[in-house]
Amino acid sequence: MQDSRWLTLKDILVEDGWVWRDDTLVSPNETMWFTTSSDEPDHAQFRNAMSEAVAAAASDASQPDASVDQKALHRDLVSLVAALDAILEN
Repeated sequence: MQDSRWLTLKDILVEDGWVWRDDTLVSPNETMWFTTSSDEPDHAQFRNAMSEAVAAAASDASQPDASVDQKALHRDLVSLVAALDAILEN
């Protein structure tokens, strides 16, 4: 992939504990992973979708009976959205 924002996103996430495995980015808590197959990814659309996921996960993670997995997913989503915000600001 030649998109410079994709390369920057990858670098930010790896610095934040994500792992690059076989062309796949895996989150620190291994709750999600993704690859890109688009030469022109829509980072803003991806960020919007992940922001909605953060909101849903935050609701679940804030419950008194929230599982460790729900809390881990929320942390990983927050990390991803923060990285997307960083590349979209430039």
